Amino acid sequence: MFRTRVYYQDTDAGGVVYFANYLKLFEKSWFEYLSSIGILLPTWEEEGTFLLVKKVLLDLLDKARYGDELEAHTSVSDVKNAQFTFNHTILKDGKTITRGQTLMVCVDATGKPKRIPDDFKQRLLSCQKHSTMKK
Repeated sequence: MFRTRVYYQDTDAGGVVYFANYLKLFEKSWFEYLSSIGILLPTWEEEGTFLLVKKVLLDLLDKARYGDELEAHTSVSDVKNAQFTFNHTILKDGKTITRGQTLMVCVDATGKPKRIPDDFKQRLLSCQKHSTMKK
């Protein structure tokens, strides 16, 4: 989970969070999520494994405004050989205000798709099982 407050820079002319800034929240949340399960991206990148966003889905259910406190929750699903999906939920005062998904692709240093390394994949699969069991 990633907690943050909405800053003035996050809002649009109408005083609500600009839609693209939810994507920044998603990224911060999935980075912290990976770190929490022992996947430190800078280390993997040094070893030639990188992640790219291939596709994003954003569903805005309610508004967040300047000063609001938000919680971003991320889980993983659909772990395959070279890609997986992050599922995101943004909450304000315990209520879901935004949902989304980020399809991630594993690539090498040249940007070519590659298999997710075994240790990385096993950590993802372990979390996928855990979040499936919670539902």
